[in-house]
Amino acid sequence: MRRIPMQDLIDFGERLLIAKGVARADARYLAEIAVEAEAFGVTTHGLVQLASLAGQIGKSIDPAREPRVVRDVGASALIDGEGVIGQLAVRLGKQLAADKARQYGIAMIAVRRTSWIAALGIYLISLARDGFAAQVWAQSSQCQDSAPIGGIDARLSTNPIALAFPTDGDPVVADFSTSAISMGAVSRMVKAGRRAEHPTFMDNQGRLSDDPGVVRPDGSILLMGGEQSGHKGYALSLWCEAMTALAGGVCNNPDEPQAQSFSLTVIDPDVFAGREHFAQEMKRFVGWLLSSRLRPGASEIRLPGQRGFRLLRQARKEGVPVDDAALDQLNRLAADNGVDAVTV
Repeated sequence: MRRIPMQDLIDFGERLLIAKGVARADARYLAEIAVEAEAFGVTTHGLVQLASLAGQIGKSIDPAREPRVVRDVGASALIDGEGVIGQLAVRLGKQLAADKARQYGIAMIAVRRTSWIAALGIYLISLARDGFAAQVWAQSSQCQDSAPIGGIDARLSTNPIALAFPTDGDPVVADFSTSAISMGAVSRMVKAGRRAEHPTFMDNQGRLSDDPGVVRPDGSILLMGGEQSGHKGYALSLWCEAMTALAGGVCNNPDEPQAQSFSLTVIDPDVFAGREHFAQEMKRFVGWLLSSRLRPGASEIRLPGQRGFRLLRQARKEGVPVDDAALDQLNRLAADNGVDAVTV
């Protein structure tokens, strides 16, 4: 594991995406998002996403295509993301949502049929720092990762959710799948030869397992809540699908091309009890949470996102930890696209 300065990784990502035909300003933004996710500890959706994007450009993604607003009504808007870089659709959605939330108090932006947008929580940090509360519900149209309750065959993707709101310190940022774990985490477990601590998967005969290897080709990941309480993750996952249909996207359907659809809701506390009350009450409440006695073996009480912000601050000082396999992949991309490699 090596630590590479964040700026070096961002500069590399920018060079790579420019070589793939992405406009310079967009390439910079995309590289910053990917590297920040990596530094935040979301390694399944950071540099991996950058490499994936570079591979898709020119195939399923047109680097010159822009997301398009197809409907704009009051506090809502619909964006068509077909064929565009998903992160650019998110950027447009955030801009619209923040402007509309300032005007109307609450805004909802839906984006249909775009490419993989990777880690959701990273996008919400700036909104929370600006004083908004925000949530994202996302879905993938073709991924078959989790079975419906009572079923064996996977019919849902891992359908992630992210939530964020400001506090007196770092924002609270929660980013999680409606399945027990993400598919990226499953892949890492398989690669490392690790098993889950308890049955988290189901094989193609409906038998529970702690072995992530049963998920592919035709097993599944249990929904959030597992065998006993998976109906809760099931309901949340179905909401992601409903939001997809609402946006004019495609609910899970292996006969359709892979795409992501998502909805972003942004709320301005000023139109309710006001930002001052919100800030004071959240400060008091967080203090109340942290005053709890520690359970045996625990070293602290953490808020969602707290670990990620610590890692991000450390990465800005000491560099982003990158393993040799990831570094080799980046430098193969550099060689294939005629750009300078990442230096260590």
